[in-house]
Formats: sequence, structure tokens, C-alpha cells
Amino acid sequence: MTKQHNITIFGATGLTGKYIVEHVYELATQQPDAFPQDFTWAIAGRAEGKLREIQQEYDTRYPQAAIPPPTILVANIVRREQLDAMTAQSTVLVNAVGPFRFMGEYVVRSCVEQQCHYVDVTGEPEFVERMQRTYHKQATDKKVTIVHSCGFDSVPTDMGVLWIKQLYAAQGWTPTQIEMFFRLHTGPSGLRGGYATYESAVHGFGSVDLLREIRKASDLATLPRPSGPKLTFHKRLSHDKQLGYHVPFVFADPSIVRLSQQLFLTGYATPQLDNDTKDIPPTVQFAAYCLLPSLWIGLLYFLYGFVFSFLASSPWGRQMLLRYPEQFTAGVFSRDHPTPEQLQQTSFEVILRSKGYQSLTTTNINPSQTPLNAEMTVVVRGPELGYVATPRIVIQCALTLLKHTDVIPLGVLTPSAAFWKTDLIDRLSKVDITFEQLC
Repeated sequence: MTKQHNITIFGATGLTGKYIVEHVYELATQQPDAFPQDFTWAIAGRAEGKLREIQQEYDTRYPQAAIPPPTILVANIVRREQLDAMTAQSTVLVNAVGPFRFMGEYVVRSCVEQQCHYVDVTGEPEFVERMQRTYHKQATDKKVTIVHSCGFDSVPTDMGVLWIKQLYAAQGWTPTQIEMFFRLHTGPSGLRGGYATYESAVHGFGSVDLLREIRKASDLATLPRPSGPKLTFHKRLSHDKQLGYHVPFVFADPSIVRLSQQLFLTGYATPQLDNDTKDIPPTVQFAAYCLLPSLWIGLLYFLYGFVFSFLASSPWGRQMLLRYPEQFTAGVFSRDHPTPEQLQQTSFEVILRSKGYQSLTTTNINPSQTPLNAEMTVVVRGPELGYVATPRIVIQCALTLLKHTDVIPLGVLTPSAAFWKTDLIDRLSKVDITFEQLC
């Protein structure tokens, strides 16, 4: 199908969407060769006046941008004809309209039906897995690729796990377990998260039972227990000799890594017309943690976490959480936007620590007799995660999907399942999302 726009950003008037639009202008000014020749794009939302204000603001701020101004498309999430008109004109859609569990499916369905590739910035596992179960076959039949969680949730971790597996393969080794440790760096101005992210977390904690039911009905391959000792998962506040205090990481990354490994095992990550499966990465045990600066912060984390989890389990409790975000998060989340100083002073690290065997196969290894003898650590670094790193990541995912359709599988996928045969990691390094092997 002939499309008018290479990329369309849907939800451009929202906080995250506006930062994504700004990043496109910034990238087109600083790295014009990042875009294909004759690149065209659009910004979309339900308020035409706000869209034009955004277009005029960034046209004025970035006069040297080496791409044409975006086309304005009016599309309301509840107007199917408008969604279809938007996706029918677009090669790749970047969806920034959340919470996705309430509004995302309309967009996914329209992209599948109108043969428009899709990336989003969701961190909601229930939505991702429901879309995978519901639309994978239709997307494959329509020759469409739908890739969820293409922001900080969950590209650094998911692609980092994939990269470790590829590094092991290059050494002739086999990984069996990977631990992820997330560390957030903040400055004197402190930290503030967006309300939409908080809203998604509130509803996410309230849909745990639904996620379990979706997984029970799944026809994806069951993850086998990899060879080697069982990886211990620390469910409570714990202390690591190298990294310090940590608690379980409760956001999307563990679910996305799990789903990625299932997609590889089921064969959904193999590009069409490509039956070569020898390079498919092995399955590993995975655990994820959030690093905390002190024992005192750890105790506060569990106090607030207990109250949050209790309230999120009931409708009245979720209403309270949504009404008073600052009180229930010690000021971390607010209806106020983060300041420029907060964004500039914040950064993240994702530390991936792995163990395995110095062998290409573990088939004949007896874990009780052969200890783990291979180790590797990778760290992924980047700027503020929600409104600086996420726009950079999702645009690179969209540009990769635009360029590498020949090696990207069809269907509803995770980042590593979609991009494992592309240059996405190299592309991310050009926008200061770096992957580094430490040892």
C-alpha cells in the first residue's frame, strides 16, 4: 500500500507525545542523516488547535531541522473512522496515548486492519500480552509488525538481555541466568514522574489477576528450566555485596523479557522467508531488582509499597490513589510536569549481571558436578528515563522498523523479538542510550 507519511506520532499533545515530537525536530537538526530521503511525517491527536500550536512552536525553535514540517491529522481515540484514516496514511505509527489498557486496543486494531506498522511506549504487561494473544495472527496475515514497550519500558533491559546472549555466543559460551539491577541517579532538583505513568501503575497493580488468566490461556511455548543451578530470587529487601540494597523491580521489564523468550521459543521471532533458526538466543533464568541508596530508603519503599498495593486492589482504593498521587508516593509522582532542571539532572543505569558455562551446549552438563564458569556484566546507560530517554528510544525503534522491514518478523512482538537482527543497539548509542560490556 502507498502511504503518505513515513511516521505518525499519535497523542502528540500529551506530555510524552510532545517530548517525542520535540525529539524528532532535535534529531533532524543534529543528525539529519538519521532520516530516510524524502522523509514525511505527521502528528495526530483530537485537538487540531493544540497540534498546530505544537507545530508552530517547534518550527520556530528548530529552524534548521532537515525534514519538512509535520502534517496535522485529527484523530480521536473513540472515532474509528478518524483512527482508520490516520493509520491508512501512515507506514509506522508511534502511539503515545495511554493508559493503554483502556485506549490502546482501538489503535492496535486499526493499525492491523489498515496495514500500518506500530510502536508504543506502554509499560503495561496486561495490555501487551492481551494484544499478543488477540492480534498476532491477524497482524501476520496482514503483513504488519506491532511492537510494544519501545520506551524505557522495556528496550534497555530487553535488548540488553539479548545482547548478553549474543556476546556469549560470540565467545562460544552459553548463559543460564541474568540478574538486572536498575539504578536511578537524581540531582539537587529531585525527581518527578508524570501523572500518566502513575495512573498506568495504579491500574497495573489492580489487574494482576487478569494477567494471570491471560497467561493461562496462552498457546505460547512454556519456558523450560535452563541448565545450571536455580537462580535465587530475592522477594524482600536484600543486600548485594557489589551493588548494595535492592528490592524487586515491579514494573514491566520482567514480563517483557519473559514474553520475548516465549516468542523466540514459539518461532514468532523468525523473519518471514527465513528458516534459519541457528542464531536464536537461548532461554535464561531472569530476575530484576531496583537498587536503593540506603536501608532507610528501603524501609520507606516497603511502607509506601504496602499501602499502594493494598489500595490498588480495590476500586475505591484506586480512586484514592489517583486523587492524591503526591501523598501516596512521597512526592515522586505529581500532576505537575517535571522541570527542565529535574530532567537534565536525572539519568539511569541498567546493570545486567550474567552467569553461564564456557560451552556452546549445556545438554550433557550436570549442575551438581559442573559449577558455573562463565560471567559477564553489561550496563545500559541513558538520560532521564520517562521524557528524555523514552522519546529517543521509541523514535529509533520507529526508524529501525521503517528501514529493516526485510529482517523484522511480522506479528505482535516485543523489542528483542522484533529487532534482534537489526542495528537498533548501534542506533541507540547515537542518541546517548549506550550499551557497554564491563567484563
